[in-house]
Amino acid sequence: MKNKRIGIILAVVAAAVLLGLVVVQHFLHADTYRGRIEATLSDSLGRPVQLGHLSLSLLSGNLVADAASIGDDPAFSAEPFLKAKEVRIGVETGALVFHHEIHITGFTIDQPEITLVRREDGAWNYSSIGGEGKRKAPTAETNNLIPNLTVAKLDIEDGTLTMGTLPAQGQARVYSALNVSVQNFSFASAFPFKVTGKLPAGGSLEINGKAGPINQTDASLTPLTAQISLKHADLVGAGLVEAAQGVAGVADLDAKIVSDGTAAQVDGTLHATQLKLAKNGSPSEQPVDLDFSVNQNLQALSGTVNKADMHVGKAALAVTGTYTTSGNTTTVQLKVSGPGVPIDDLVAFLPSLGVQLPAGSRLQGGTLAIALDVTGPVAALVISGPVKVANSQLAGFDLGSKLSSIQSLTGAKTGSNTTVQVLSTDLHDAPDGIRTDNLQAVVTGLGSATGSGTVSPGGALNYHLLVKLDATGGGGVAAQGISLLSGALGSAGSALSATTKNGIPVTIAGTTANPTFTPDMGKMVSGMVPGKSQAPSSVGKALGGLFKHK
Repeated sequence: MKNKRIGIILAVVAAAVLLGLVVVQHFLHADTYRGRIEATLSDSLGRPVQLGHLSLSLLSGNLVADAASIGDDPAFSAEPFLKAKEVRIGVETGALVFHHEIHITGFTIDQPEITLVRREDGAWNYSSIGGEGKRKAPTAETNNLIPNLTVAKLDIEDGTLTMGTLPAQGQARVYSALNVSVQNFSFASAFPFKVTGKLPAGGSLEINGKAGPINQTDASLTPLTAQISLKHADLVGAGLVEAAQGVAGVADLDAKIVSDGTAAQVDGTLHATQLKLAKNGSPSEQPVDLDFSVNQNLQALSGTVNKADMHVGKAALAVTGTYTTSGNTTTVQLKVSGPGVPIDDLVAFLPSLGVQLPAGSRLQGGTLAIALDVTGPVAALVISGPVKVANSQLAGFDLGSKLSSIQSLTGAKTGSNTTVQVLSTDLHDAPDGIRTDNLQAVVTGLGSATGSGTVSPGGALNYHLLVKLDATGGGGVAAQGISLLSGALGSAGSALSATTKNGIPVTIAGTTANPTFTPDMGKMVSGMVPGKSQAPSSVGKALGGLFKHK
């Protein structure tokens, strides 16, 4: 019986409390405070703030606005910087109910749509938020709403962030499911924060760190320390690179950024799959790992790449240099070095650079040495410097059969695989094509070649080489064959023998996938008959019968 009375008393008390809440909410018109809150927020942010109808939820201790917006910097847009479905404003309920005073403790912004825009000069549309000359000093009436511009918490739930440029270039990037949690937010001191979200084109984002105090001149220069993690990020879709650069792939990024508001130091690692580094390239079958350290001047939008070590299997390339951003164009001055890179580890990666080998062939063994300068706008890079390949084999490619006219004349053979003892050249790779000067090669079973040539952006070849047959092996057979021909052809044979000792001119045409090799008859004849641009008919007939090519 006693327990029953206690239960009845508790029920009556609960009912009284609920009734009291209903009565308070009925007589306390929360919407009457909307103007004061809007004015305080507008003065604090230096942007017009509008709230929808306000209601009071005493159980949660929140004033609830059924809509909200924050204006943008008029230099960027007349549309809102932020629009939200609902905003819950945490307040001290005792002060509100008994003294009709509003002491704001926090904000929860539900399903906001936020627009970030970057101008060509590097300025962001959020840079002026809360800045000097924008904020208004609090009055005695508004100061109690957000004392010292500080709130215990600021949360964003299920937001959408759209990032673009002014003027608009390309498609804006949209980040969804954005959640932000800030503790002890203040314009005047540092505060911890956490950000999570979904990346455009797939993947996720997580940032943990501390920021503040807010830079009063430019909010984008606020000091910051943060750990950034991107998982399965599409490099283009996530905005890490511009589509015009020809770079693509999917990456996992872990980085730490430390910024004092003037310079930012970024150190981290990146693991990329399906990486493509050239417009005419195709995704790499081999994952690529990058360890990097970059320092950027935030105001000058320039920086130094202290370290960018690229690892493809056991192959390692080192990158250092500088970069500068002007508008939407980034210009670099980089050095790429690799003194002894194992080619086997690079084979699956070469297609990402746009390197195309003859159909059915594959590089095997040996090493690559490079010392390249990479300069110019990222979308139109110029790559130049020495390249050297040593002791490698182009499996599945019979160079001897491609030089069928020479082979039929001399018997020189390279076999089904072409073994390159050494190949070196000075590379110049630009948007208008590839040029290789001072090319020197030694091929087992054939001899040596020197010359130069070009590769068009479409892969068309235009090379002129001087091939000198080796005195040993297949080349020795070649030399003997030419010596015998000198007697059979009389004076024409003697001229032929003398000319071939100095080298056989060869033109390489076709494409990188299907190259063609042709002895240059005109040059051979002019070399045999000094002062004559064309060969005598007897010589021409003799050579025409000997040099048949496919």
